[in-house]
This record gives sequence, C-alpha cells and structure tokens, in this order.
Amino acid sequence: MADAEMGDITGQKGILLSLQYYYNSHPNLDGAAVSDCATPNGGTSLNNMNCRFAVQLKNREDEWLVFKNGHASIDLTRIALDASILGDSGGASNTSLFNPEKFEDVDGSCLLTGAAGGCDGEAPTIAAMAGLRLSYPVGTNGENFGNVRFGLFFEGLAVEPNALAPNTNGWEGTDRGSFMGLNIADNAGHQANISFGGDFYLYGF
Repeated sequence: MADAEMGDITGQKGILLSLQYYYNSHPNLDGAAVSDCATPNGGTSLNNMNCRFAVQLKNREDEWLVFKNGHASIDLTRIALDASILGDSGGASNTSLFNPEKFEDVDGSCLLTGAAGGCDGEAPTIAAMAGLRLSYPVGTNGENFGNVRFGLFFEGLAVEPNALAPNTNGWEGTDRGSFMGLNIADNAGHQANISFGGDFYLYGF
C-alpha cells in the first residue's frame, strides 16, 4: 500500500498472535514417541546425526557445543495485540515510580497533556497517553492452563573439538560423549503446561 492509502486506514479491532515452533518433534505431543529423538539409550542415540543441535562461539572456532539426541517445542496461543490508553491499566494511576523529568523536551517544557510549565507543574500524568498493549488472559483455578506449552529434551551435552571429529566438523563429533542432559516436560507428555497472564504496555513519543 502507498503511504497515502495507509493514512486513510483506521483500525478498530486488535490482533491475536499465535506461535508454534517444533524442532525434531511434531505438534501432536500426546505422550507418544517423538520421531527418533526422544528415547535415550546412552549409545547409538548420542551419535544420531539427525537429532543434534550445535553452537559455535566466537573466538572458539576449533570446537562446538553439541546438544545430542534432543528435541524442543513451544506452543503459545492467542496473545492479544491492541492499541490502548495507559489509564486503562490497573496500575496507570500509580505514580510512585513516575519520574516527570523524563517527559520534558530539551527546553524543559513538559510533553504531557494538561501540565502547566514544566513537568513539576499541575499534576502531570501519563494516564492519557496512547500505548501498545500486549496482553494474555489471567487464568484462575486452572483456567487457561496449558495455553502455553513448552518442551525441551536432550540426552547429552558435550564440547566436541574439530580436530577429533569426522571431516573436522566438531558438530559431528562423538569423542566426548556427554556431561549432562535435560528434560522439561510433564507426566502427560513431552511438553510442560504453563499458565501466566497480564498486560505489557509500550509507549513513547
């Protein structure tokens, strides 16, 4: 759209955002096996090249941090993105942390509506300012529990040097085995259910 066309557009409804990311896994995580990257055996599973994630750090190009036999996933649904007035927030009237000097221009004039002179004038407030609100419903007594699901598993973690790996690619290395593993899940499957909620406001000039 051209700038002129965009200038004629007004929005009245918010946006709902959802995010899904699955690595070495699939979205139907119901307790069944997740491809071939879920069952550790301490042997060939650590050497499976299809179930790895590796990171190489700056100034350490001769070795890799290799996550072996693992999968990860996150499923975040229905985050609301909308325009708002800061006064709509339950805490917008709380001025205990409000520093009015942050809202003065280079000449010391207050940029807040309704303030006389500087921002130390007649009760300046940010309640009337427009903001961008990112919100998620607050659940009670289990409500909305599971709208956010997160899972992370890897059987082994090791630092593999290029010099000892096939083709001098440290991420293919099997020499160092593993020094730790990690599993974030719950008893119902390969993802942990997370419940959270609240509002995040972004505002400025």
